[in-house]
Amino acid sequence: MTQLIDKRNLEYDRLAEVGGADAFLEETARVAESVHHTLIADDNKVNRFTGHLTELRVEGAPALPDGARDGRPDGEYIARAKEYLASVAEAIGFASGEPAEFEADPKVMATSEGLRAVSLQQTLNGIEVWGMAPKVWLRGDGTVDRVVGDTASVGVDVPTMPVVPPETALAVAAAKAAEARTLEGPFGSDELPALDVSADFSRLTQQAGNAQPMTFDRGPFDEAIPARLVYLYMGDAVRLAWSFEFSREQGAVQYHALVEADDRAADRSAPQILYFQDLTSHVIAGRVFRRNPAESTFDRAPFPLPLSDYPTEPPARPPAGFPGPWATRTDGHVSTVGNNVLAVDGATRRSVEIDVDPEGNGVFDTEPDTPDQFVTNIFFFCNYMHDFFVMLDFAEEHGNFQTVNVTGLGRGADPVHAFAHPGSVVGTANMATPADGSAAVMNMGLVAQTGRHTANDADVVFHEFVHGVTNRLVGGLHDAAGLREMQSRAMGEGWSDFFALTTRNYFQDRERTVVGNWVVDNDRGIRQRPYDEEYPGSFGDIGRRPDGLDYTKIHNVGEIWCATLMEMTRRIGAALGSKQRGYRIAWQSVVDGLKLTPKNPTLLVARDAILRALRDLAGHKVTEAEYPAVRQAAWESFARFGMGFDAFCPNASFTGCRAGTQLPPEGHED
Repeated sequence: MTQLIDKRNLEYDRLAEVGGADAFLEETARVAESVHHTLIADDNKVNRFTGHLTELRVEGAPALPDGARDGRPDGEYIARAKEYLASVAEAIGFASGEPAEFEADPKVMATSEGLRAVSLQQTLNGIEVWGMAPKVWLRGDGTVDRVVGDTASVGVDVPTMPVVPPETALAVAAAKAAEARTLEGPFGSDELPALDVSADFSRLTQQAGNAQPMTFDRGPFDEAIPARLVYLYMGDAVRLAWSFEFSREQGAVQYHALVEADDRAADRSAPQILYFQDLTSHVIAGRVFRRNPAESTFDRAPFPLPLSDYPTEPPARPPAGFPGPWATRTDGHVSTVGNNVLAVDGATRRSVEIDVDPEGNGVFDTEPDTPDQFVTNIFFFCNYMHDFFVMLDFAEEHGNFQTVNVTGLGRGADPVHAFAHPGSVVGTANMATPADGSAAVMNMGLVAQTGRHTANDADVVFHEFVHGVTNRLVGGLHDAAGLREMQSRAMGEGWSDFFALTTRNYFQDRERTVVGNWVVDNDRGIRQRPYDEEYPGSFGDIGRRPDGLDYTKIHNVGEIWCATLMEMTRRIGAALGSKQRGYRIAWQSVVDGLKLTPKNPTLLVARDAILRALRDLAGHKVTEAEYPAVRQAAWESFARFGMGFDAFCPNASFTGCRAGTQLPPEGHED
């Protein structure tokens, strides 16, 4: 992902403007007295850009009526979360009488141990406050545990009606999205040609409401263009803006633009772009290669694999219909089309189809390095990751990728559309993840300088698939757009590398610490340094270039996050005396932590979500006696990479990150 224009003043310090951290803590104490229970605020967990807390801990809050009852309808948790947030708004940073309005994602996340997370979107006048999307954590009985994530003060005097017509704003944004660009990636560069946007765009749909949601025809782009009004918090101002999203190059390139819409526009006929971002992650992504042609034989694998072939622990109570068939049988044939994945050739748009015998037996018996084999391999890899994450509770109700949701939970109609292109594609490999109910799109292609295909490399396909998981779990099912700020996007890369490596390392005596080495034909892979115990980067290096390294780029900062999670996995395994248990506990705490993580998190916010998820595993996947050592191992891992208890950052940008190596004080509860 690349941020091309960002006119927000990210160095703006609103915290100083509102009286500093001491005033914050005093206000928290006052609000705690009014709600009759304990509120805990940490002055290190304030976004200085917004002047609001990013975490408010809660102790002693009342449960819902009939509080002993667990497993309530989502609506009860949502109502409780919204009511509670309104009651403590001034402790978070809102002034008395200042609007603090929120809409909820209709689906409530639940960790494997029953902690609920309600995803909220700040709004005003029915218009989204862009990027401000906290989560409220609740126990099963409705007791609020924590409020995490970003919010911002938006005055009542902000405009609701645009003075810039949407067509005018769209013309400006489309011209930017249509520009020729050179896209730099780990495999080299791709030249993106300019598009002709001289023709007008026509409105296709328009809905009622202050946000004025509408859709324009696609013009020279790949898909119709959604538009709506949003408020953009700039630091020293709040602007009304038109929001647009563009897709091009078969979905390999996606742009998000915010164009000024209010009366601050100096020229209403030529408004300015306030924010413009390339949303695409330009990274690498029968008889199959289970890893890649150098590390596995080209051999038969059952579709689906038996659960014993996975490193995860088979669920004690499998979800209904799990594991389902990967390939759907129709009239004596099966193809690389199933409930989880639709895999096709990128040029012909055709799946691989084979005949089956009367008992339903058949083999995708392709030849290596052929278009059909690439399609079959990407089909295998995506189905593998689907089932792997279901066993970690990324299930239908959490927004996983399926055509039909057997349980009736979630929206369905969103399998992964996996394209194995015969040639190179923009970025070499990518995955686009819309909201639950809309299909994710994965593209795999040849690496130009090696002639090797990313569909044959688990590193690449697994990495891209995990982008879909993290986008859905952090972003929420409503829009799956929770990783937009710099640190957030970096963690998206780190999570993807982490799962790509650890899913294979579970079975290997020798730990693998590089990614993408086969597909680029380079033992060093595509990252700056191996993810071993000597990895040099630290949280305090973010935004800097220490000792020949570069931590000013998204992927490179993601290395710090991956290295940390791998260290945590090693240390938990050592604490438990079992590598296998260490991996499983680490994976579960990371996936549960994703469900608790609010939109646009810092590394420290995501750290705290993992630690809390780990705590909830005590008495379940780890014993109460084991938990202190496991927690210590996790904290030591974060501290090793500068994310100790005393670490600090003012917001989710790459500025102002201060490393800390301290462990939490005795008695601190995660």
